[in-house]
Amino acid sequence: MSRVLDIGDPHEPVCHPGYRPFCRHLRNKFKTTKTIIKGDICDHHAISFHAANPMCPGPNDEYILVKQKMQLWHRDFPKAIITIGNHDMRVLRLAESVNIPPQYMRDFNTVWNTPTWEWVEDIIIDGVYHFHGTGRSGLYPAYNAMKDHLMSVSMGHCHTASGVKWSANPDQRTFGMDVGCGIDVDAWQFAYGKHMRKRPILSAAVIIDGVPQHFIMPCGRGEKYHKSRF
Repeated sequence: MSRVLDIGDPHEPVCHPGYRPFCRHLRNKFKTTKTIIKGDICDHHAISFHAANPMCPGPNDEYILVKQKMQLWHRDFPKAIITIGNHDMRVLRLAESVNIPPQYMRDFNTVWNTPTWEWVEDIIIDGVYHFHGTGRSGLYPAYNAMKDHLMSVSMGHCHTASGVKWSANPDQRTFGMDVGCGIDVDAWQFAYGKHMRKRPILSAAVIIDGVPQHFIMPCGRGEKYHKSRF
């Protein structure tokens, strides 16, 4: 059985400056022995099928910024497992769209200089299915995924979904956990969501012996992880 730190989508270079310290705090407090980052490590705003915001860095500048941030994540969580997200795949998808096969592309660890990270589509630890969540949406995305997979699920992807929802039958109990995200909602990269009713939830979790504990990051005005403190 394991003590797992479960980190939401960072979307570097526009992760909230307090999110990595918050995740470090959870690791130290609960003495976790495994770390899973739920993907979308890089936002790849400049490399996309969508129009880029003109206020954002171009592809090369974004790469330089992300690589700098990635070294900090790799330093703090050197043995992390990354469940590959849709934003992580943007370069590969764009290459594929112009008939370039993946054999010509570099692997993630080479791109980001993170030699000790493990990149996976999904992974099962202590009976919990971990994946990014690509294709999922709705009010309770992880809970719905739990029902489809017939097992407990932990996922990211849906920035406005955060928390744990349980189900039980006479034989077992299972949960769906939306880990949340770590994004800086004020960044230009997220300007498209300025007028959306539901806002992103900054949060992370630990799963100890298969049992989840979910934590909202206190990042409001006057709270420990407010941006003004970094």
